[in-house]
This record gives sequence, C-alpha cells and structure tokens, in this order.
Amino acid sequence: MPRESAKRVVEVDGRRRRPWALASQENLLNAAIEEIASVGFERARLIDIAKRAGMTAGSVYTWFENKEELFQAALQHALTEQLKKNADALSNADIENSFLLQIAQLVPRNHTDDRPTDAQQLLIECYYASWRDPRARERLMSGIESQLQMYVSIFEEGQQQGFVTKKVTPTVLGTFLLSIHTGMAMLSLAGIPRISDKEWVSMYALLADSFGVK
Repeated sequence: MPRESAKRVVEVDGRRRRPWALASQENLLNAAIEEIASVGFERARLIDIAKRAGMTAGSVYTWFENKEELFQAALQHALTEQLKKNADALSNADIENSFLLQIAQLVPRNHTDDRPTDAQQLLIECYYASWRDPRARERLMSGIESQLQMYVSIFEEGQQQGFVTKKVTPTVLGTFLLSIHTGMAMLSLAGIPRISDKEWVSMYALLADSFGVK
C-alpha cells in the first residue's frame, strides 16, 4: 500500500514517488490490461503499452523492470478491481450461505458484467504465458498462487469453524473450484453462452453439499 510522508512523497513497493505519479502508474496498468487483452502476452510490447498510456517506452522502466513484472501488476490490478465489483454486485444478493457468497466474490465475472472481464482475460493469458515461457512462469507464479490462495483460505476458515469437511485438504478443494472457474472463463472467452445466475446458484448449492458445508 502507498505510504505518504510529510514531504508529500509516496512510497510504493519500496520506491519513493510523488503523489501525482500514482495516476501515471494506474494509467500504465490499464494500458497494459488493454494491450495484453487485445494481442496476448507474447505479442504485447512495452512500446505499444506505453503508447496506449500516452507515455514514452523509457518511462515504463521507472515503474517496472520488464514486461513480466508489468503483467503481474496489471493482473493484480484487474483482479482487485473485479473483486470490488463482485462485492458490490453481491452486497444485496439473495444468497443465504456465506460460504457460497465468499466463493462467488472470487469468480472473475458476475451477473452485472455484460462481456468477458479484464480479470478473466488476464488470468487466461497468465496461465498461457506460464505454460509457454519458463521465464514468464518464474515471474508470474506468485500472481497465480495468490489467486489460488484466496480459494484455499476460504476452505481453511471453513474447516476451522467446522462447517467444511476435513476429508479433503483446503488446497485440493481450492484448486478444484478454481479450475471450474478457469474452465468457465475459457469457454466464455471462446463464445460459449454463460450459465444463468439461477443455475450457478443451484450448482454451488450442490457443491456446498458435496463439500460438507453446514
């Protein structure tokens, strides 16, 4: 998180910045999201991302050392924004089970989105890049693991509170559910029609029974 000093200098990821520079960083992250979603990680170039952001290519390096680091930051930015949207969309949702509500908040798309989301597209690109490029995998793995850990943490808490079965580890449960959401995201991006919200809730309820949720 940014930390502002008395001299109006902001510390971001260990680097000292002027407050106005944060707007440039967010502009750059949004430009990276747009470019990667448009052409894919492998074809995305820093010079084109900088052009989208209205910046010079050299200025990108004042924030990020390379494309992989920028991609990881853009992915986290997209996920954070999607989680906020999901929380807002689900704040008045008719879901009684808190477990289902927590899981629903992690899906990189919800019923208020009218098209595939930035989070969906960047997650798929992240998986693809990690598969194809060992260097990218090394740099992007923490982003992938953090996404999985959000699922695992929900199941860990559920087991501690005694309303989720302990017959299966939280890591297995989290990986299983993340794989479902990832697969659905890929199908959606490929043009397969979405499952209706009503059907999703019914499916989650069945999964909750399978997980031993009380």
